Amino acid sequence: MHSFKLLSLILSTLGCTTAASPPKGARFYSITDSYVGPSFLTGFDHQTFGTAGDPTHGRVNYTDQAFAISKNLTFTSSNTLILRADATTVLQSTDPGRNSVRIQSKKQYGTSVTVLDLRHMPQGCATWPAFW
Repeated sequence: MHSFKLLSLILSTLGCTTAASPPKGARFYSITDSYVGPSFLTGFDHQTFGTAGDPTHGRVNYTDQAFAISKNLTFTSSNTLILRADATTVLQSTDPGRNSVRIQSKKQYGTSVTVLDLRHMPQGCATWPAFW
């Protein structure tokens, strides 16, 4: 089972600005937000869906931040964020699904460029890392 790990993940959002006299149609971007290590815990919410379950109808149990930290599904250090699914619990066919983490930024962005610095992104059968 692959763990979903984002190591040394740096997320910088570049907001659109305009200069005093930019060329026609040009846009300039500057860093408006940067999330590195522990700042992910304050800049993002862990999404849970309660009894409604996964909105994409997968077999997963998204956990809140406190639970994710207590079970080591979410971990941060000064420059590291790790997100992963529980890879140790043996599930029965009637269980709701594997504990996992789904995060969403607290801030909404319109026109922007987002830069991710990823050290590891899972690939292969049964993985579905997504960023949008």
